[in-house]
Amino acid sequence: MGKRRSVTVIVPAYNAQATIGPCLDAIRVALQPGDELIVYDDGATDDTNAMAKAAGAKILRNEGRPKGPGYGRNAAAKAATADLLLFVDADVVIAPDVLDLLAQEISETGAIAAFGSYDDHPRSDRYTSLYANLRHHFVHQNGPSEATTFWSGIGMIDRQTFLKFGGYDTDLFSHPSIEDVELGVRLKSKGYRIRLVHGAFGTHCKDWSLWRVWHTDVVRRAYPWSELIADGRTQGLDLNVATGERITAFMAVASLLCLLAVPFFGSAAGIAMLCFCLAYGFRNRKFFSFLAKRLPFPGLAVAMAMHWCYHIYATATFVLVQVTTKLHLRTPSSYMASIAA
Repeated sequence: MGKRRSVTVIVPAYNAQATIGPCLDAIRVALQPGDELIVYDDGATDDTNAMAKAAGAKILRNEGRPKGPGYGRNAAAKAATADLLLFVDADVVIAPDVLDLLAQEISETGAIAAFGSYDDHPRSDRYTSLYANLRHHFVHQNGPSEATTFWSGIGMIDRQTFLKFGGYDTDLFSHPSIEDVELGVRLKSKGYRIRLVHGAFGTHCKDWSLWRVWHTDVVRRAYPWSELIADGRTQGLDLNVATGERITAFMAVASLLCLLAVPFFGSAAGIAMLCFCLAYGFRNRKFFSFLAKRLPFPGLAVAMAMHWCYHIYATATFVLVQVTTKLHLRTPSSYMASIAA
């Protein structure tokens, strides 16, 4: 692809020795002269720091308690010297062409930022982990190129613009959450373009347990996103609460309610439950078909059940936030104050 604008790759890391080795190795392969690699060591107590040194990275270290990846990315962005910033999570192994593809997209479209996607070959073969990673891959691969948000797992942005906007909101998000989505909303509200580059891939190395999937979906994503919507901070970009997604969520919740009603209403409730389940399956037919090509039947069954649960607990979270907001039981943007680490 030839010469491009210089890039500073920023990797925030806390006790990431299990994954940061291949992460940094892949980044080094993608660097060109003039690029740099910065690792923000967020007070790691394992071999993260030593591994970053061995990879030749410039290291910024927090000697105290962890301050979160948003803080680390902001600090590294201020220390960076390149025109563009590429944020890469410490558990992601990028493809060799990712820097070139994202930089080219920004150059050719005039966008202020661009991001990639997980590939469909995650490292963990645990069924819960496969579901979480493949769901992320499917959503991004089926998303429009003209994006309505930003993603920092593999996300590039113009450095001066990032600094002008104050970077990630670390007051609102002191733990890994939707700080990148919130930044994207701010950028879009000011008319900046963000591009999704479907071919800029990274392999996700995280091993998701069932508890970690549920905790992340609710505490780190659904709850804070619902708060931003309730507080009018999403500028109408409600993403996964668009009409189609609301219909799908309704099918999931309705099937659960019918299931609970079976002891009281017998076969009528059972038939209704079956109808809603079939409708739910039809609404998700593309995703379930995608999963069926990549998972054995037991894994497919687990993934479909988890997706059904996802729509139920995400809906319940959204309703909870709306109700507590209407009743003045929560204060605006109180996410980090009301949710324990």
